[in-house]
Amino acid sequence: MKRLSMVQQLNSKTILLSSVLQIGDSREITTRSNILAVQRQYELFFGNEGEGTFPVFTKPIPKLDVSVPLHIHRLNESPVLSVRSIYLIAASTASVVHIGSTSTINGETRIKHIRQLADSSSTSSIPQATIHITKDG
Repeated sequence: MKRLSMVQQLNSKTILLSSVLQIGDSREITTRSNILAVQRQYELFFGNEGEGTFPVFTKPIPKLDVSVPLHIHRLNESPVLSVRSIYLIAASTASVVHIGSTSTINGETRIKHIRQLADSSSTSSIPQATIHITKDG
């Protein structure tokens, strides 16, 4: 039995990066997100960043073999799925917020995080901040 999904109030701050907010039934939800995050100790930008292919984005992910039979007994006493209020701070990076029923949810997030830090021997050539404290302030 399909039910009607009713939400009186939804307060959401942020939903981003391939995320889904769905009220109501669906057959299938698929979310995908590929993220390249480069963090550097000093501000330095190259025009061709992100154009290379990293294996983390192309390598196949093995599927789980769910061969165990699953028996579910549900008792939905009401034809309405009723929610009074939802306060959602954030949903990010291929996440799903769903009020309703679905058959299949496929979600995938792949992140390549690169940190580039200066060698400790090369810090002498980097300008250092100087703070002068005076009596007046």
